[in-house]
Amino acid sequence: MISRQLLRDEAGVSAIEYAILAALIAVGLVGALSALGTQTGNTYTKVGDSMGVAEAEEAEPAPEAPPAREPIRARDRGVPRP
Repeated sequence: MISRQLLRDEAGVSAIEYAILAALIAVGLVGALSALGTQTGNTYTKVGDSMGVAEAEEAEPAPEAPPAREPIRARDRGVPRP
């Protein structure tokens, strides 16, 4: 039989309350982040689709490569030689 002292003992009650509170916060975060992830994915899909349409309508030519660069030497800068 459960003794009266054991029924009156409230030592672990606050720890259980904190655990329940943490679990509820975790469930809320999972739900909110899941919805946010879905909305973000839909946004990226819409942006990608609109970029594909613009690309098909009018494609810009690729830019030309810049000319090759030559190294700058000390004599080219006007620095006297030792």
